[in-house]
Amino acid sequence: MNNILALMAGVSFLLLGHADEADAKSPSWYRGNTHTHTINSDGNAAPDRVVRWYREHGYHFVFVTDHEYVTDVGPLNELIGARERFVVFAGQEITQWGDDPKRAAAHVNGLFSTTVIWPVGIRKCLGSGCGAHAPASTSLAETFRTNIAEIVSQGAIPQINHPNYRWAVRPEDLADTPDFTLLEIWNGQGRINNLGGEDEAGVTRPSAEGFWDILLSQGKIIWGVGADDSHDFGDAPDPDGAAPGQAWIMVRAPELTASAIRRSIERGDFYASTGVELEDIRADDASLALRIAESRPGAARFKTRFVGTGGRVLAEAAGTSPVYRFHGGENYVRAIVTDSNGNQAWTQPVFRDSRRERVSKRAD
Repeated sequence: MNNILALMAGVSFLLLGHADEADAKSPSWYRGNTHTHTINSDGNAAPDRVVRWYREHGYHFVFVTDHEYVTDVGPLNELIGARERFVVFAGQEITQWGDDPKRAAAHVNGLFSTTVIWPVGIRKCLGSGCGAHAPASTSLAETFRTNIAEIVSQGAIPQINHPNYRWAVRPEDLADTPDFTLLEIWNGQGRINNLGGEDEAGVTRPSAEGFWDILLSQGKIIWGVGADDSHDFGDAPDPDGAAPGQAWIMVRAPELTASAIRRSIERGDFYASTGVELEDIRADDASLALRIAESRPGAARFKTRFVGTGGRVLAEAAGTSPVYRFHGGENYVRAIVTDSNGNQAWTQPVFRDSRRERVSKRAD
């Protein structure tokens, strides 16, 4: 994982054909998790044990995102961090419940949060991370708007978590999501309903990835994230529960620092994965091309789907060097790689419409 080839220096990871002059160093890939819990909320291990697990398992960074608690990561970095090897970042999960907490949940992470943000409504379980219950007159859409605005006001990065948790969120609840928000398209918990589904009454919720395509098709700039949502660091964690190491992001950055990782996440210089490694992602005005890493020749086979507006599959390709050639008329194109063992990787969307300029300005 540490030896994944960097992208060619003259090509932007966002595939816009612009070199980033600020990134004078040759970029590297850094593996990280953006959703992690400790005993400071509802996890079962102390912060030092949690972050040590990630360092010892090949990660380069981890965000500690306890419910209604911002961890002081300074001592953790003094104890476990190491320059260009591992760093711990602070964050929080804002635990928003609707008026019926058995069903309604609208949880959002603030990455790089500095002080606790309390959710909308009546606070419950003070000190234990139970969040707040919004009154019946307040919609989940309103709570998303309010809580994300608070995150942005701190200079932190908002991440919408597990949209199908308790089947609470509808696509229209996210209609006001601001550009450059992150969305969990794969949450590592085993009972979080990543794939969506239909109930006996015919009510359907899209997959978490489907939520992504809905927002992208509405003209928004949203980046897709894979994350653990880890809680269980026991000796024999439940594989269908909340164990670590289930999903992550690979960030392209010139160095392993808070400023470099933050900047790359904000502008979408990363991909999400549950096990597939990408060596390279490139695009120009003609095509989008990937190079997929093989652990050993013949170990796995790969299929790549190129997806566009409305979640429509534009093309499929087998092998380790898939290419999609733009035909004209695409608003965005993203790629999903699936190997023969069920592992996946998701690239960020390459915008072919006016969003291209907005992303370019963000990169500058």
